[in-house]
Amino acid sequence: MPRLIKYNTNGLIDDIPDLSLAVIEHTALFYLIDQRFKGRNKYIYFAVAGSLYEYAIDGMKKREAK
Repeated sequence: MPRLIKYNTNGLIDDIPDLSLAVIEHTALFYLIDQRFKGRNKYIYFAVAGSLYEYAIDGMKKREAK
């Protein structure tokens, strides 16, 4: 995932805005969940996976800011 690369390396994709990378990541996440789960529950899985992923990214941002 692009933001994992952005916050764990120096200089590779630092110039790309976070929102652009988030669109790529969440599209890929939704695709993976859509392929593995059927019915209405897949939206719950997407919400949980997306929020956990954003929580992890936020932790990386805070560590980088220190």
